[in-house]
Amino acid sequence: MARSRHGGRRLAGALALVLAAVGAAGCGTFDTGDDEKRAVEVAERVAPGRLAVIGARPLFPEAGGSEVTFRIADDAEAFVRLRVDAEKADCEGRPCEDRLRDALARAGREAADFRVLRREFEACGHPVRGLSADGTGPWVAAPVGAETVRPLVASLGDCLERWARARTRDGGAPPAALSVKVVPPERAAGRAGEDTGRPALLEFTSADRLAALGRGAYHRVSYRFGPGGIDRGSAEVGVVRPFEERQRYEKAVRASAEEWLRSRGGLPEAVTADFSTVGSLLPGRVDRFGGWLLFCERPEGERPVCLGRHALAVTAGPDGRLTGEPRVFRDVREGNGPLVLPTGADGAPSYAWGRS
Repeated sequence: MARSRHGGRRLAGALALVLAAVGAAGCGTFDTGDDEKRAVEVAERVAPGRLAVIGARPLFPEAGGSEVTFRIADDAEAFVRLRVDAEKADCEGRPCEDRLRDALARAGREAADFRVLRREFEACGHPVRGLSADGTGPWVAAPVGAETVRPLVASLGDCLERWARARTRDGGAPPAALSVKVVPPERAAGRAGEDTGRPALLEFTSADRLAALGRGAYHRVSYRFGPGGIDRGSAEVGVVRPFEERQRYEKAVRASAEEWLRSRGGLPEAVTADFSTVGSLLPGRVDRFGGWLLFCERPEGERPVCLGRHALAVTAGPDGRLTGEPRVFRDVREGNGPLVLPTGADGAPSYAWGRS
């Protein structure tokens, strides 16, 4: 007990020193008031009457000062963030006025692109319910079933085509790849664009909205853009699961693969590696997943472990049990070197919906 008390005193003493040091650095470390006042002063010089503070958060311990968020009076979608430290004469090493001008220009571009994306998806029947923070991953709501999945993939391709054409007309360029997240309609109920009082782009990219949309499993439809627009043959559909659910599923797939390797593959000591890409739906199916698993003929190393010398191309059901016969590809890794999976017609599993 004495040791515990002494340890408690040492911990309390160390905490007191930390708090004292923070206090010596100034109360502004946790209080955003001075930083917010400084940001408002800068805003009035750069854009008089256009900006109003929405909120502020302290940047401690990542940095000093605060991040202040503004709405823009003449743009209902846009918002601006400025990192300010009232104790310094600049914002992240540059004059605060320059930082704010750059942030305003960027906010205008992002809001304009958001309006285009939202308009085009609305026009093709899939209202945007959320948007990934990087601006390239819209969330929509739609049922995904055996009868609906193919039309859904095609219609989302149409939406992306519309969006890409609109961006090109405006002088922009589409990204190299884009994914659309598809959640069940009931999960997105009430999130079609309700007025929360926040700028639309801030609301649609907010952590609370995206957490609500992604709180369970959802589908992801991915396309690549080619020279002529959307590469229709590149469409892939996968299921994104919460971490614990994904861990359970991958464990079930690995157990089923090890059973096959030992009982039917002629490798009684085979073990699988902590690697799996089993997540893409087979074309036209919502109950069959495909991808790679790595395995070793026997445990290797001192621990023992298996990095994965060989590969299995597998399909699995929703319960993780293998369906059909896996395909074995040997020597995809030499020693502890890089992994080289087969590509092209010689055997790589391809689950592109446009090529089925």
